[in-house]
Amino acid sequence: MILTAPQARAQPDRTGFAAQIFGGFTWNAPTTLKIEQAGYPPLDFEAEWETQPLEQPFYWALRARWRRPTDGFELQLLHHKMILKNPQQGVEHFEVTHGFNTLTVHYVKTFGRLDARLGAGAVIPHSDSTVRGTYYDAPGYTIAGPAVIAGVGTEHVFTSRILLAAEVQFMAGWANVGVAGGSADVTSVGLHFLFGTGYIF
Repeated sequence: MILTAPQARAQPDRTGFAAQIFGGFTWNAPTTLKIEQAGYPPLDFEAEWETQPLEQPFYWALRARWRRPTDGFELQLLHHKMILKNPQQGVEHFEVTHGFNTLTVHYVKTFGRLDARLGAGAVIPHSDSTVRGTYYDAPGYTIAGPAVIAGVGTEHVFTSRILLAAEVQFMAGWANVGVAGGSADVTSVGLHFLFGTGYIF
């Protein structure tokens, strides 16, 4: 009788183009919020943020990706939400919930079952706030600052086309957004825990 070593199970083919959608939640680090308005001294304090991912508008991410056997590229739109938890005197309400959007391009390297990614891009925010008693709602979307992303995750293929994915991303971004009579510098630093599905074309 001849004994042979068991062969490693082949990993499902993930190469080619795929579209993915994610939900999830975040951990947001405290960051400095600086507000400047004409005729007033600046407001500058350590802001604490929450995301409320399951309240409208929902937290989500969309991704298009092209994968080779050991690496690939991604284009991701992350709809992040930032809601001020600790209003200060003069800042009654502040949120970026439509949202603190980041559009980033990633390079992905595969290590066995894990994918490591690095990316950079732009913040495209939409904010609303009440500062010193005056409400402000941003009229639209514009590129307002840079963002960087680093992450690690895993994908599993079902029925040769359907993807299930889970990953964690570190994201840091900065944006200058409008307030009544001025502007605010908003920084986001945190961990994003994403869970999603997709389809390989």
